[in-house]
Amino acid sequence: MDFKRLLCALFLILLLAPCGFSKKAKKNKNSAIKSGGGQTQSQALEQGGGADESAQEDEDQNVSAESTWQLLEWEDEKGRLALRYDVIIEQRDKKGAYVPLMKLETKDNSTQVKIEPPLSPGFYRYSIVSYNLFGVAKAQSDWEEFTIYRAYKPRVNDVSVDVNLSSNIYLDYKNDGIISFGGRNLFLPPESPDDISFTNYVLRSNSGRVARPLEILEHSDNGRKIQFKFDLDDLDVGKYNLVATDASGLVNDPENGNLLTVRFKKWMDFNISAGYTCPIVVFDDTIKTYFETNIFPISATARMTWFPFKRKWGSLGIGVSGFYSIMQMKKAEYSLKSNLASAHLYFAYSRSFFNKRLSLEAHIGGGVTGLLGYRFEFENNITTKPQSSLNISAMAGAAAQIFVFKRLYVEIGADFVAFMIPNDMLFGSVVPSASVGWQF
Repeated sequence: MDFKRLLCALFLILLLAPCGFSKKAKKNKNSAIKSGGGQTQSQALEQGGGADESAQEDEDQNVSAESTWQLLEWEDEKGRLALRYDVIIEQRDKKGAYVPLMKLETKDNSTQVKIEPPLSPGFYRYSIVSYNLFGVAKAQSDWEEFTIYRAYKPRVNDVSVDVNLSSNIYLDYKNDGIISFGGRNLFLPPESPDDISFTNYVLRSNSGRVARPLEILEHSDNGRKIQFKFDLDDLDVGKYNLVATDASGLVNDPENGNLLTVRFKKWMDFNISAGYTCPIVVFDDTIKTYFETNIFPISATARMTWFPFKRKWGSLGIGVSGFYSIMQMKKAEYSLKSNLASAHLYFAYSRSFFNKRLSLEAHIGGGVTGLLGYRFEFENNITTKPQSSLNISAMAGAAAQIFVFKRLYVEIGADFVAFMIPNDMLFGSVVPSASVGWQF
């Protein structure tokens, strides 16, 4: 009697046992057909192809949904108690309503089913019905929506910059940011959530920098040519590929004809200038005590700067500069004469504005500054022994170059020079300048 009760209890447990569905998604990332919008939580649609699928592609490299296999896969939390499953698939019509399309049955408790015949591009939803060990339907999952996209692998094999009809953009010159691309299956980006055939585009550099088009200017109906306008501030020196991704996730292969190169026309700049300066001593009263002035207008300056590292955000370089001033003071009894000279090696940063017509530069460095030939001269050709003092000094300053004709420029700048003379004499001078230069 107890044995019969045990069998009845076991029968009731198996009959009433619920079948539940997990919310763990699983899908093939290399699929050309994907679940729509990432909304699927409990199941995901996979698709693939046979060994001869690539041979069946036409010259446009189209991969249609009908030419591939489609696999629907899910997970059942209590799959060991399920006998089999039904998969109910409905399709959305033009009015937005879902209508029954097909019902698929698994032969066992396997949690996957091959969709035959394959679904054509469109909008669908599905639900999974589980059957217990006695063949009784006990649980049905919620409806899940998914999209079958049209799959056309893009190809980009021709790039042309509008201003020079080449595959190069030169940041030295005026550019309008218009770039044309040729190839196959270059469709427009999505215009509505219901689009099932479209292509998205970005320019990606070898370093991972990404530039997105501002707008589409032209597009051919056959998908063979498309023209974009890009923001040049998004592009820096380097090599870029147009990455075209279709609705199904297919991406064009990198090709030589797909390469866009952003560079400067000249890989480096060399500036040389010379002009007038007028050092002004701003601290230490010793100079003013002896020369009765802090300003020495009989002076000249020269600079050379080399910029071997040029980027969109500016140029980095090194340079040398120097100035020479005549210092003198005359009285009835005697005259005092000397020369102030300075030479520095510096690091420089420069950036251009207004279509390369104006450059602003900042620089900092170190060198030597000295008072040379310091002497008193008296009547009857009596002169004291000249004294000189050469000292390590620091320099920092800024300059602006205004290009007036081709590479001819006018430069206005100012530097601050400081050094310590023995016997605790701290010398500091502002050195404004106006020069004319040429950029090689």
